[in-house]
Amino acid sequence: MAESKITLKQPRKVTIVASIVEQLVENIQNGSLKPNDKLPSERQLIEMLGVGRSSVREALQGLVMMGLVEIRPGQGTFVKHNLYTYIPDLTKPDLSTNLQREMRLQLIEARRMIEVDIAFQAASNASDEQIEHWHSTFDDYIRYIDDFSDPRYLAAHSDFHLLLADMTQNPFCVMLVRTLLQAIPQTLREREFTFPKELNLQQLREAQVEIHRAILEAVANRNSPAAQEAMESHMNFERDLVLKVYPKKLDS
Repeated sequence: MAESKITLKQPRKVTIVASIVEQLVENIQNGSLKPNDKLPSERQLIEMLGVGRSSVREALQGLVMMGLVEIRPGQGTFVKHNLYTYIPDLTKPDLSTNLQREMRLQLIEARRMIEVDIAFQAASNASDEQIEHWHSTFDDYIRYIDDFSDPRYLAAHSDFHLLLADMTQNPFCVMLVRTLLQAIPQTLREREFTFPKELNLQQLREAQVEIHRAILEAVANRNSPAAQEAMESHMNFERDLVLKVYPKKLDS
């Protein structure tokens, strides 16, 4: 089987592995690499990218863990034949810290693109009944926030964002938010509140409550710009938390 002709550029120096992954994913998404296509060999990737073997191997490992490619012993690395929707699995323990960090940051940016505008539209379109029900969900969120492994907390947190999407009166917004929430691994929440030790658990909980309260109050007051701003702050908080939990290390 002939190897596909793809175009790669030298990766960004601060996140070499993530840059390699991004480029290969982009080639898969735009059709340059199709199902069953063979990727260049490790040696070829090293020459094309100008990076070390460890970075190439880690990037390929990441693609395997994400379910995009498979390694066939004695043949090479191939794009999986049954690709449908690209939703990375962030719960895989074999992913490197750097790669987990970059994937989580990308997920937050995807949420930002969608949920900030959702908050704006919800403040304009929500019914009184929807807002009343939403208040009940927020009360549950506060009630169970002391235990992040409690299924009641997890359900209340998801419902908070799903009900907000529902208040746009656009069912496709609910579908999008549900997909994004399903991609958020519980392992991140577990790690956030056990590591690093310098993070104050109580302060984090209080900050989470106030962030969600600000979103709720802005929507309840029909203040679309304020709702948009509150959701933007929420995404900034999530991003800063990932940066604290997953400190950056330069790839070799």
